[in-house]
Amino acid sequence: MSSGFNSSEITEILEAYFPDASFSFSKIDSGSSNTTYRICRDKSNYVLSIFESSSSDHVDELTQILKQLEEYDLKSSRVVATADGKLHTVFNDKPILLKEFIEGEELTGAAMTESIASDIGRELAKLHLVGGFDSRRETQHYRLDVFESIASDLPECDFRDWYLIELERISHEFPSDLPMGFVHSDVFPNNIIIEQGKFKCLLDFEYLSFFPLVFDLSCGIVGLAWQNDALNTKLSRSLILGYEVERKLAEAERRSLNYFCQYIALFFAGWRYRQFNIIFPNPKRALDYKIMIKILQAFKNEPICIEN
Repeated sequence: MSSGFNSSEITEILEAYFPDASFSFSKIDSGSSNTTYRICRDKSNYVLSIFESSSSDHVDELTQILKQLEEYDLKSSRVVATADGKLHTVFNDKPILLKEFIEGEELTGAAMTESIASDIGRELAKLHLVGGFDSRRETQHYRLDVFESIASDLPECDFRDWYLIELERISHEFPSDLPMGFVHSDVFPNNIIIEQGKFKCLLDFEYLSFFPLVFDLSCGIVGLAWQNDALNTKLSRSLILGYEVERKLAEAERRSLNYFCQYIALFFAGWRYRQFNIIFPNPKRALDYKIMIKILQAFKNEPICIEN
């Protein structure tokens, strides 16, 4: 992880964007994948991201996605181009991206309302109606072979045994002939910004994937409507109703919602176990995977009504 950048380095970076680089800055906690700063200049605020492990090609792809989202007036991050029109630049061999700062706060379970759920549903449907993203083609981040890759990293234990049994079942039950398109695929509270109790925007499109469209709704049900060890049916219903304001679900999609809730829970059970017990051991999060086991079991053993 980077130890950070000093004022002269940030000044040098910002010279590509502003002829007069007079500014103030503060570091934003953004994990280990990049170093992020809030930049204040002439009463305007920006987010400066220095990517620590991503290639320039990856960041170029991300900027193309964000620009296309902007063209369709979807609520997400807005990229700031350099003075000569480049969407990102490079400093010390690290890709640099400058975006407009979005006022507001991350969504939390306590702040979640039916109104917010409805607005998120509508935004997901608008994303699904965009159509193609040239830079993504048919990229898929949640293929079944990704589950198998996670399984190969798990040690011999009861969790691994359970995971492999559920993976075999999930693999055999994967529904076919569902409408496909580009999905956000990470509809969790930390990727949603609200302001004064209202939905403002959806962040983090790095895992935009070509997948069954209904995947995003199930992800939202797991990520947003599961609260206090149970499904909040009012929130899940609002999410679906909001979605259908923009795009009606096919009957096959409606039937598959429950399946994809299990699919998502299994994926994140394995991902969390590997992430917090093997790759980056974290005693505070070592048992996070158990929440996903509970969610999967709830949808598997007693399918919860998530219809309109």
